[in-house]
Amino acid sequence: MTRTGRPRSFSEPAVVEAATEVFWERGYAGTSVQRLGERAGVLPGSLHAAFGDKRALFLRALGHYAQGQREAAAWLREPGPVLPRLREMMYGIAAAAGTAQPRGCMLGNTAIEAAGDEETAGMVREAFSELEAALAEALARGRSDGEVRHEVEPLPQARALLATMQGLHVLARVETDPGRLREAVDATLGPLAETAPEDPRTA
Repeated sequence: MTRTGRPRSFSEPAVVEAATEVFWERGYAGTSVQRLGERAGVLPGSLHAAFGDKRALFLRALGHYAQGQREAAAWLREPGPVLPRLREMMYGIAAAAGTAQPRGCMLGNTAIEAAGDEETAGMVREAFSELEAALAEALARGRSDGEVRHEVEPLPQARALLATMQGLHVLARVETDPGRLREAVDATLGPLAETAPEDPRTA
């Protein structure tokens, strides 16, 4: 008679969610299996049995975080005005400034730690590329709709916006006034907007 294993008393998605929070806060090197188990409420041995080693769980957590970025990219692709959506997204990054524990972007944080780890670096590049593509599509749509200036080149501008977003994540970790970062967002997005032609009667 074949014996079946003891059923797991925890939810894998819940553990991945908890692990994502820990890795996001502390980074890969600063996270122990013991701390992961404490946050998830699971014994370290059960973590190993379910996910393998710490690296395997980290890759699951990084993939989970990247899925959130894909959802943001999908939101940018939805019909509607582009610049208010970009402002909302970037203001959301700025809002971390002055909070008790700003964490930055897990992808950006991982990019710093991922030197020499091609698998991890590849996941980060893929997530950034997907967001960049969504930004470029949104800008192109805004340009076609007359919302974004015709002179704006969608792909280079998308790369500039991605770089600005990552810069905001870094600054938000040390800046105490989110208003200063919102000013930077406005200065970045303002020149992209197409302005209405001047009414000659008011000139």
